[in-house]
Amino acid sequence: MATQIIEGLLKEIIGLDSTSIGSATINRSVRRRMLACKLSDEQAYFELLTTSRIELQALIDEVTVPETWFFRGVEPFRLLAEYVSMEWQKSHPGKIFRVLSIPCSSGEEPYSIAMVLMDVGLKKEQFHIDAVDINTRIIDRAKLGVYGGNSFRGDEGDAVSRYFHEVTNGYEINDSVRGSVNFIHENLMDENFLCGREIYDAIFCRNLLIYFDRQTQAMALLKLYGLLTVQGMLFVGHAESGCVDNALFSIVRREGTFAYRKGKEVVNAISSGGKVADGPNVVNEPNVVNRPNSKDGLSHKNNIKLSVRAEASSSAISGSPVKKVINKTLAEVIPNRNYEGLLIKATQFANRGELDEAGWLCEKQLGLDAFSADAYYLLAVIREAQGHILFSQELLHRALYLDPKHYQVLIHLAGHAERQGDLAAAATYRTRAKRLIEN
Repeated sequence: MATQIIEGLLKEIIGLDSTSIGSATINRSVRRRMLACKLSDEQAYFELLTTSRIELQALIDEVTVPETWFFRGVEPFRLLAEYVSMEWQKSHPGKIFRVLSIPCSSGEEPYSIAMVLMDVGLKKEQFHIDAVDINTRIIDRAKLGVYGGNSFRGDEGDAVSRYFHEVTNGYEINDSVRGSVNFIHENLMDENFLCGREIYDAIFCRNLLIYFDRQTQAMALLKLYGLLTVQGMLFVGHAESGCVDNALFSIVRREGTFAYRKGKEVVNAISSGGKVADGPNVVNEPNVVNRPNSKDGLSHKNNIKLSVRAEASSSAISGSPVKKVINKTLAEVIPNRNYEGLLIKATQFANRGELDEAGWLCEKQLGLDAFSADAYYLLAVIREAQGHILFSQELLHRALYLDPKHYQVLIHLAGHAERQGDLAAAATYRTRAKRLIEN
């Protein structure tokens, strides 16, 4: 029983789905750590995990030991080289190319990326690589940069002779490459993951999503979406391509690669001028200014009656002051600045035709809970009423990705499809919605 509780703890902390590696594997890791701690009782060990961050990290290090090698699956690296040399450099003269490698494991992937960028002519100061992993032991190994023969199973060509030198126990990567990679110990599941850092032009996230269940995959992909520049490249593993939301990313059709672009019509979820926001990302549409009490010729669309199925988050908003026009209203219904029920209040604003205020509250809710399907749905209806049809559709697809059984979303998508003449898609959406009622 205690082992199942420990599996639940690992799921909560790092998102690990025990079925991805098997309960037996987790149990062996727990037994090894119990032996190291001189404990024989599972309940006592679980209590230790809940009180000792050091031991919790030790168990995480024991459980997360991925296998990798240099230029693993070489085609993504070739595509990266072409993207940088043939497209990115031409459209971003003088800019720094930024890459995220997560999980970076023992360093073979981010070092491979660095060698690729050097080979296409970028100097060390022209690119930046953040390599992130939750396992402290393998990060320490990556920083050493010494590798045995098992790390050279890919198509590395003459990279060994150009970027490594032989040492007693293998090959050590040259300082020029090692110094170009910034290793970071962080947890993708943390609320403030990589907060304050600039967003990336390419993200390698290969063979991480396979360790998550579907809901956690969706959460992870939304975070990566927010960390990626518009038209940036996302690389995933071959077993993970099926979980990438096509409403957020467009696939790059190239044999041997599982790469996606953050499309031009997809809205950048960063609202901080090119840096990751302090806290969960808030969705904003570009070139749309939210003006309190704005009456910009949309009054004929403003009488929209909305419904929210779930109660809003009970988390409190912290940080910058709330807009004065909304603050007074919120203070009337929510004492002590504890802003509960944001979606309920947003619905009230929308039903009164005060769409800018309603949209702003939805975005605040998404700042508290970036995976709220109801917040995306309500924001989609608001943006549609304001005339932003494409953006509304994008938000609806995100809501459906998070909650495939969201009745209102299905009905709205059916309406969009009908207006666009896609009667087959409309029928599919309506059939799915009808099944929800029947069941």
